[in-house]
Amino acid sequence: MTYLKNLFTALLLAISAIPAIAQTDPKATEVWDPEPEVVLPGGGNKAPSDAIILFDGKNLDKWTDQKGNKPGWIVKDGIVTVKPGSGSIITKQNFADCQLHIEWRTPAVVKGEGQERGNSGVIMQSHYELQILDSYKNRTYSNGQAGSIYKQYVPQVNASLKPGEWQKYDIIYTAPRFNIDSSVKTPAYITVLHNGVLVQNHVAIKGTVAHVGQPKYQKHPFALPLLLQEHEFPVSFRNIWIRELGVQKLLNGKDKKGWYTYLDTLGKDNDVHNNFAIENGMVHVMGKYFGYLATQKSYDNYYLKVVFKWGTKQYHPREKGARDAGILYHFGEEDKDVVWPRSIECQIQEGDCGDIWCVQHTSVVTPNKSAIEWDQQRVYRTANFENPRGEWNTIEIICNGNQIEHYVNGHLVNWGVASLSHGRILLQSEGAEIWYKSVELTPL
Repeated sequence: MTYLKNLFTALLLAISAIPAIAQTDPKATEVWDPEPEVVLPGGGNKAPSDAIILFDGKNLDKWTDQKGNKPGWIVKDGIVTVKPGSGSIITKQNFADCQLHIEWRTPAVVKGEGQERGNSGVIMQSHYELQILDSYKNRTYSNGQAGSIYKQYVPQVNASLKPGEWQKYDIIYTAPRFNIDSSVKTPAYITVLHNGVLVQNHVAIKGTVAHVGQPKYQKHPFALPLLLQEHEFPVSFRNIWIRELGVQKLLNGKDKKGWYTYLDTLGKDNDVHNNFAIENGMVHVMGKYFGYLATQKSYDNYYLKVVFKWGTKQYHPREKGARDAGILYHFGEEDKDVVWPRSIECQIQEGDCGDIWCVQHTSVVTPNKSAIEWDQQRVYRTANFENPRGEWNTIEIICNGNQIEHYVNGHLVNWGVASLSHGRILLQSEGAEIWYKSVELTPL
């Protein structure tokens, strides 16, 4: 008994010593991985090295009008100016969490007063408006002046410059997150500096901009275009750039770092036939051998965007018929590599893009049409939004705990509650040639 008491005392002393070591050893609190990516900060009119330039003064090639046509705004001398009556413009690329820099100028010749003076807006995700207005010695309702979140938040101060002078917004924006029942999981948040002065400090946006009545949220895709508003006034813009925040580029375009291969006949990391090749910054899947390219890490609670298009080649036993592949996710760390492992699949087979397959007896509770095929649950997509063969398709998968959603080219086509909630991500090779331009993941 004395021996056991002494042993217990020694264990207690050893355990109590651990915090003391942590407090005296500086290495105990050092974090070395991951190492932050190097970004050159720019300066002046130069954007950070990782920024996406939305307007460089030359053209509006990265924009369309709201109908998808060429914008009618006027580009001249490095500046783009609203052409009244031509409509608002939106980015071709969709964005969610971001840092946005934009410079703007209201007309030097003052006409009108209140809201009828240099009115425009920066509308995040085409839903949430940061007001642009000539607010220099121009009284209007406070939640409608420059720097306001329109009809929601009054700016902390009025930092407006004189009409005709260039002004700037620097914006930090976090997109809202929704549950599959359309309720808001977390609202959108925005921080705004107007001419270097903080005017909105991480405020929670109350919903879609509303001129009349109270704002409210309506569920929408995670990533959407940025919109610049045409409000009948010749407001000008220049030096527009954006940085995506939190986006992890799982494919680096150079090698298969962070991934491993598994082929049915050859096993793990034995791709002797180069079935998965890196070409022109993309992953080229030959498709001749059944297997997959898998992430080494596991993930949960994320937004995943995959851009792919079909090649021309098909192989035995699927030389004919629809080209087949899939994005498998929630493949558990404890599960063995096999063809095919226990997971949830977003089907990208021609004619079935967006279907859910519950691989190895997993399951999804869903209101959508479902059946048992090949001894597995299949959930049919609600509509067809695939692009023709040879064109790029964008698949978006939202994993919010056990809740899953599949989007095809911006359209929600499938959803439900899955029996799995985390794991690795796989890109299938299943008898057809396919190209993956990008695989990007944003934590939710």
